[in-house]
Amino acid sequence: MIRILKIALLVLIFAGTVFLLIAANKKISEQRLESPIIELNVQDGISLLTEEEILNELRVLHLFRDSLSKSEIKIEEIEDYLEGMNEVLNADVYMQLDNKWHIDVETKRPIARVIANLVDDFYIDKDYQLMRLSPYAKPKILAFTGLEQLINSKMGYDEIINNDSLKTICKLDQIYRISKYVCNDAFYNAQIVQVHYTIEEGFVMIPRVGDHKIIFGNAESDEMVVDKFKKLTTFYDEVIPYEGWDKYESINLRFKDQIVAKKKE
Repeated sequence: MIRILKIALLVLIFAGTVFLLIAANKKISEQRLESPIIELNVQDGISLLTEEEILNELRVLHLFRDSLSKSEIKIEEIEDYLEGMNEVLNADVYMQLDNKWHIDVETKRPIARVIANLVDDFYIDKDYQLMRLSPYAKPKILAFTGLEQLINSKMGYDEIINNDSLKTICKLDQIYRISKYVCNDAFYNAQIVQVHYTIEEGFVMIPRVGDHKIIFGNAESDEMVVDKFKKLTTFYDEVIPYEGWDKYESINLRFKDQIVAKKKE
């Protein structure tokens, strides 16, 4: 009899515990959440999104509203949507034990804007991924023009994005090498404002300071890019201080181990 009473008591205690846990869980799930704490990780100071723009995106999709309860929050859906955004590299959404929740977002870093008259402009980012232009931000980055000679309407953004062969045909690998070097060098990041492509001369750089053009030619490897910028730096350091910024019409870097500079007539 005593054994039966003990078992009954244990069953009652267990049932009571389960009931309290269910009640507590229901209370927690009905708890109203504050607005999310949004942490934006921006690369190299290039901001593509704001906290309010992220919230507006989630509001439009009914993934966020004021006084949202814990039971209504859809963490995986929010993460999936944010990581699918053009501007976002990765996203992490998580909840605290209280009524606070977090959205951590790292944005992409565009380093080149590709302009070709027959297709919409697009970016190349730091990881050699193509990006559409953002409706939220217009970052000042290196612009590449003249690409309509390589990119036509039959090989636009949608066709190029996952086709490595087309990327090579359109010189996007070379654009990436030049842009990567420029954005990582403080002087050239400020000095080079545009790069124009021609069939005859390859890539031709337009500097911010100096009334000359820089005939860069091709950029078929990282080593080639480094070598050509070293030659340009040598010219800027050793010739420009004596001749002046406006003495030359062009600086040609296409030839190995030499610089061919043409003075204005």
